[in-house]
Amino acid sequence: MARLLIDGDDLVVRPSWWEKLATGHGQIRVPLSAVSRVGEATAWWRPLRGTPKRTSYLPGLSHLGVWQHGDGQDFIAVHPWKPVVVVETRGQTPFARIALSVSDAHAAADLVPGGDSRRPWGDTPVRAD
Repeated sequence: MARLLIDGDDLVVRPSWWEKLATGHGQIRVPLSAVSRVGEATAWWRPLRGTPKRTSYLPGLSHLGVWQHGDGQDFIAVHPWKPVVVVETRGQTPFARIALSVSDAHAAADLVPGGDSRRPWGDTPVRAD
C-alpha cells in the first residue's frame, strides 16, 4: 500500500512499487498550503468519481490510476475493504483529489495539519483550512 508522509512543507505520497507500475506515477508531492480537506473515507468506493484515464482495475482487489472529471483529475490507489484516506487539494496541483488505501487511515488523516480522523470523509469532508 501507498505511504503518506510530511516532508518539510510538502505532503508526499509514495506508492508501492506495484502501484507505481499500475498507475504510471511515482512519488507525488503537494504543498501543505494546497491541502483543503483530509479525512478517512466512510467506504472505500466513495472517492471514485469521473471516468478512468489510465487505470488498473482488479475486481475485488484494487482500483489504481488516474480518474478524469470536470474539476480535473484524481489519483486513486484504493483496495476494497481497506481503510482509505482522502486528500483534496486546491490551486495548481497535479490532482484535485488523492485517495489511498493505507494501513491506518486515522493516523494518516491526523498526520496532515488540520486533518481530523474523528469525522469521516464522505458527503461532508473535513476541512483543513
